[in-house]
Amino acid sequence: MSLSFSDAAKAKQLREFFARHGRIYIVVDATGDEVDIPAYLKGDPALRLVLNVRMPQPIHIRDDMIDSEFSFSGQVYRCRIPMCMIWATYLPGGEMEQGIIWEQDMPEMIRSVVQAVRGLQDDQAGTENPASVPEEGGHSSAEPKGEGRQVRHLRVIK
Repeated sequence: MSLSFSDAAKAKQLREFFARHGRIYIVVDATGDEVDIPAYLKGDPALRLVLNVRMPQPIHIRDDMIDSEFSFSGQVYRCRIPMCMIWATYLPGGEMEQGIIWEQDMPEMIRSVVQAVRGLQDDQAGTENPASVPEEGGHSSAEPKGEGRQVRHLRVIK
């Protein structure tokens, strides 16, 4: 495995994100043979691993890989994860949009799902405001908006 400038730049971003927050998830494409993790975790294109500054073992975020001993169900395993196989990092309890996503390293199957979701979101954003669309009989499908009120969903009328 050779060192690339994009991997080194990603490693720098990852180190800074980890140093700033202290506890993060990394999302790993564990489908490749070059990812050295326990065998039962192999094959997951979106494997989440926790990095925490309070872990007793050192976590080496090198320019080409993460190298550390991780505990899985009480069993310690020395993991080596190439930087090119890490495609996101985010805060536990947060959304991925609050972290970093390296789309160029995202597995194709995940990329397809993300594009489909984005397409649905774009379609939904392009629809009219539910409060202004009349149902059958010309009545609005939503209650007046206000504190704590829910807007009912639109019905498809053919």
